[in-house]
Amino acid sequence: MRESILLLTIGSLLVQLLAAGCGQEQEPEPQVEAVSAEKPVLNKKRTFKGREYTITPLPPGVRTLGEVRSKALEVLDRVVDREASKVGNAWALAHGILVRGPDFKASDGRRAVDVLVDDYLLAEPLAGAKGLQPYFPKLKGQVRVEPHTDLILKTFVEVGMPLDEPLTSRAGSPTLERLLRSSRMRFVSGSEGSFFADVDDVAWSAQAWCQAVYKGAAPSWRTAAGMTLKVDDVAREQLELIEREYHFIQRARAAGETVEKRRQHIFAHACGGAHLLQGTIACAAVEMPVVDSLESRIKQLIDAYLWRIPLEVSLVDRAVQSAPRLIPILLNQDIKFLGHGLELLAKAELAGLWTPDAEQLVALQGMEDRLLNHVLQLNGIKVYDAEKMTSLSKREHGFQLYLDLVGDACHARLGLQLQERLRVRRGAASAPLIAD
Repeated sequence: MRESILLLTIGSLLVQLLAAGCGQEQEPEPQVEAVSAEKPVLNKKRTFKGREYTITPLPPGVRTLGEVRSKALEVLDRVVDREASKVGNAWALAHGILVRGPDFKASDGRRAVDVLVDDYLLAEPLAGAKGLQPYFPKLKGQVRVEPHTDLILKTFVEVGMPLDEPLTSRAGSPTLERLLRSSRMRFVSGSEGSFFADVDDVAWSAQAWCQAVYKGAAPSWRTAAGMTLKVDDVAREQLELIEREYHFIQRARAAGETVEKRRQHIFAHACGGAHLLQGTIACAAVEMPVVDSLESRIKQLIDAYLWRIPLEVSLVDRAVQSAPRLIPILLNQDIKFLGHGLELLAKAELAGLWTPDAEQLVALQGMEDRLLNHVLQLNGIKVYDAEKMTSLSKREHGFQLYLDLVGDACHARLGLQLQERLRVRRGAASAPLIAD
C-alpha cells in the first residue's frame, strides 16, 4: 500500500512538471537510463550547539563558487553552438539565431538563416495575393520546422533583420516583409466567435506582427479569408487572453492561497505560458495595444509570474527526491522555467515596462544561481555530452527530451546574457525591445 501511494505521488508530481513542456507534439514520457552520478545540489542543514546552519555543496566540475557561472556558461555555449547549428534541425537553428543573432553559422558553414530559407521555406498561392507566398511549414518530411506558427518569422524580426531586404543572397529570395505579409494573410480566427483558432499558437505571430509594425509595416491588412485585421486588435486579444489564463492565479494570490498544476489555464500553454507572456510584453514594449493602464496590467502579469517561482521549483525538488532516476528530465524542467523567466523578465525591464525592487533583484539572482547549478549538474552526469545527445535525438522516446535540452539551453543562455547586460544598465533610460 505504501509503495502504491509513493508511485501515485511521483506520478502526480511528474504530470504537474511535464505540463510545462514547450508545446511540441505530445509524446510518451522520455526513457532515461538510471543515473548513478551525483544528485543535484541540495542545501544540507546541520546543527551546531543548538544553532542551525546550511552546507551548500559545490556542483560537479568546479572547485570554488566563483567558477560556477563561468563553467555553466561554457556548457551552455557549447550546447548552443554544437546542437543548435545542425542543418537537419530547423527548429534548433531558429533558437541558435535567437541567441547568437542573424550571422549565426550552421554546422555546414552556411548562415543558419540561409539554411532555413534555402532548405525549409515553401511557397504556395493565397487568395487575394499575386504569385506564390512564402511560409515555413510545421513539418518538412520528418523534420520539425515550425511547431509554433511564425516561430522563425518572429525570430528574424526580433534579431533585427530588415524588412525590405532579401532574406538571403540567392536570386529570387523573398524579403522579410513578404514573409510577414504571407503570415498575416494566413490568419484564421477561431470558431464560435473566438478570436484565435488555437490559444496556444498565438504568441509568436503576435510578437512578430507588433514588432514589424513598429519597424514600418502596415498596421492593418486583409487576410486570405477576407477578414480585415488590425495589429492593435491582435495585441488586445492577446493581452485579454493571458489575463484570463492567469485569473485563477491572481485570485489565489489575493486570497493568500496556493494552486495546483493540472494543465489548467496558463499551465497548459507552451513552456508554462512563458511565450504568451513574452509575446504580450513584446507588443506592450511598442505600445500595443492602445489601452488604459497597459503598463500596470503588464506589471500585474509579471507579479503573477514571479509568484509562481516557489511553486515551480518546489515541484522539481519534491520530484527529485521521489524519483532521482528522472533527474535529467526534472532538472531540465527547472532550467526551462528559470531560463524562459530570466529572458522575459529581462525583456520587460529593458523595455521599461517593469523595474525590479530590491526583493525581486534577490529573486532574480536566486533564479540565476539555481539555473547555473542545474546546468552543471546535468553536465556532471553527461547529459550534455555530444554522444549522449546524439543518442537521445535518434531514439523515439528520447527525441523530445533532446529538443527540450537544446531549446531550453538556448533560452537559458539568452536569459543570462540579457540579465548580464542589465547589471550594467539598471537605472538607464529604457529602449524599444527590438534591434534597430
